[in-house]
Amino acid sequence: VTVTATEMLESMTHNPRPTRAEVTDVAIAVLSGTDAVMLSGETAVGAYPVETVATMSRICHTVEAGTLSERGAMPVAFVADANEVASAVAQAACQIALNVRARFIVAFTESGSTARLISKYRPEQRVHAFSPLESTRNRMALFWGVTPHPFDRRGSTDEEMAEAAALLEQSGTVEEGENVVMVAGVPPNVRASTNLVKVHRIGEPSGLLGG
Repeated sequence: VTVTATEMLESMTHNPRPTRAEVTDVAIAVLSGTDAVMLSGETAVGAYPVETVATMSRICHTVEAGTLSERGAMPVAFVADANEVASAVAQAACQIALNVRARFIVAFTESGSTARLISKYRPEQRVHAFSPLESTRNRMALFWGVTPHPFDRRGSTDEEMAEAAALLEQSGTVEEGENVVMVAGVPPNVRASTNLVKVHRIGEPSGLLGG
């Protein structure tokens, strides 16, 4: 995880608006691929903490939206990793999500590595990562484009996918009939076992293993 934290909006400690140079610094950090940008004195002792957070958020969202729009449905280049299988599956998930016009990628993870690998490819889709471990969820909150969710362990990958789909549908995140790309490991609940990517249509049984 890469965090950029160098007094990025320092002038907003005493002023309600940033300088042009500070806006540029935040934008360059986003364009350079940082996972997170961090404030310090601007919000700890500054006179405009709410305005500062809102300004940084607006800059990040604007730059990210423009970057994704310019990139379009470009091929996703392979990013080398110690776990080549997991990285290849993550790459495939991002490319498949583009091809089937999925809005979301779902990852099941014990250590957070699956979500981290997907995040490294900077997909256009939001990544919803499910983990039973609070420490993992806290860590994933810093990953680019990842929303962590608590999730009890299940006995099979089919059960994991069906339950996650139901939770996302109940929350209004997804709609019946849309495609969601899911990334998991067989067997489930095992670290470093990411080896499966599946296109799941919301509202249909998972049927992954014929059960």
